Amino acid sequence: MHVSPDPITTREQAAQERETLLDLIARGLHCAAAGALGTDHTEPSAEALTKARPVADDYLAAYEEWLVKLSADNAQKS
Repeated sequence: MHVSPDPITTREQAAQERETLLDLIARGLHCAAAGALGTDHTEPSAEALTKARPVADDYLAAYEEWLVKLSADNAQKS
């Protein structure tokens, strides 16, 4: 079954969704690092999330740039 989320229609919604994605990516980075180091996969501390957040932001910014480029390429083909 495919579930489509409600469309984002305001800048506030977009900012909130971006913050949610940053949090999820930062948590994923923490879990990946813990798994690679063979340590416990406990809930990350606020400090760990703060340290992972800049990396998550870089990742998300690169993804956003790729989406913009993909959209521009598709618009040119149309």
